[in-house]
Amino acid sequence: MLLFFGSTLRVDAQRWFRTSSLESGLIGGMSHYSGDLTQSFFEGKGFKPSVGIITRYSPGEVVTFRLSAQYGALEGRDDWYEDQDDANRRNLSFRSNLWDFTGAMEVNLRRMKARQKSGVYPYLFTGVSVFKFNPEAQFLYDISSGIAAYMEQNTPGSYIRLENIDGQWIELQPLATEGQETTEFNDKKRYALTQIAIPLGGGLKFKLDHKWTLGVEYGARLTFTDYLDDVSTTYVDPVRLNQYGGVSSALSVRSPEFIPASLEGSPRGTSDSKDVYGLLGISLTYRLYGNRPNCPSF
Repeated sequence: MLLFFGSTLRVDAQRWFRTSSLESGLIGGMSHYSGDLTQSFFEGKGFKPSVGIITRYSPGEVVTFRLSAQYGALEGRDDWYEDQDDANRRNLSFRSNLWDFTGAMEVNLRRMKARQKSGVYPYLFTGVSVFKFNPEAQFLYDISSGIAAYMEQNTPGSYIRLENIDGQWIELQPLATEGQETTEFNDKKRYALTQIAIPLGGGLKFKLDHKWTLGVEYGARLTFTDYLDDVSTTYVDPVRLNQYGGVSSALSVRSPEFIPASLEGSPRGTSDSKDVYGLLGISLTYRLYGNRPNCPSF
């Protein structure tokens, strides 16, 4: 009996080893974002380099499970498309590093047969991503700007003291640029810098030989936040932001024209849709075990 079960387990293990595979490698390409500071989904100027690692496990010919970790960057700017002669332009911008950790299931639209040493295999994938971001903006000191005059009128010295940080990149989330957790808007919470997204994408796998596979793919990450760019709802009176320092007021309102009477409550962004980021990647993976072609018999 023991010999029978041992033999059965050995046969099952051999069958599993022949039909399953594990591969790992590198993935690199481009990352981008779509939101309040872009006009099109694929804003060409917003594509930034990305790099990472990827591991795939295929229990059979149709379904593949994958894990990946990628590092990239996101950027959006009003001055890519706004008229620079318009004194009423919004003039907002941001940049952010991006860490993306994704677990997903790929569905191969063409069966990846072990006996085939080469071929092209299209696939779709979805799963869950955990991502980390941190939007920043560059502070450009301009004592002649409307926001400088307004700050100096209401809180003398608050803008002048910012001259020593001219040109620096400032993290935006701690500044509560839309009034988050200020005295007047205490119920409006800051956005989290680590969040969850749903990846949706597809690509092509090019089997070069039994060991090496080249892949090309694109995957959009559907997020549950509208603050990848630190822009979502409405302006608040910059005086309310003084509890976070003068730089909060200055980076909240960056339009050359500043009209205090009509500012608070006016649109700063569009909150009816969430931000999206995407990863365009080329991967090269090496098969670590399994999925071996049958040996010829003589």
